[in-house]
Amino acid sequence: MNDDEIRAIIDPQVRDELFDVVKEIHNAPYARLNGIETVSVSKDEIRTRMKLIDNKMNSVERAHGAAVFALADHTFALAANLGEYRQTALSVSIIYHRPGIGNELTAVSSMVSETNSVSTYDVKVYCDGRHIATATSIGFKLKDGRNNSPARH
Repeated sequence: MNDDEIRAIIDPQVRDELFDVVKEIHNAPYARLNGIETVSVSKDEIRTRMKLIDNKMNSVERAHGAAVFALADHTFALAANLGEYRQTALSVSIIYHRPGIGNELTAVSSMVSETNSVSTYDVKVYCDGRHIATATSIGFKLKDGRNNSPARH
């Protein structure tokens, strides 16, 4: 995505404030390697997607659990790093509800709670619109500086 395309997916009310961090996390090498795309960004919700192609499938032609987890983790990283402090995952648990059968994974992240030190996010993952997994991610706030230095994931 170029800069104009990234600006277009960010809620206009927070576009100027969030552009740099969204661009940086969207362009993270692991996200690019896996074809993870950012769909929309607002303070309340992050949406991402990833095409299911052969190298993201398991031996029984379902979405590989690692692909599902990677999308959920990236979506959490984007959501957690939009605030005042950079965050890193302290703990992530994922529940796989059903196999991912289809062409595209999408993920939606929303904050559950926040304290001075940690935040909790739920990330729901869908395969062609069908809910297949839920990840609960706890982020630890890095207090060595404001959210103005490059993210490291």
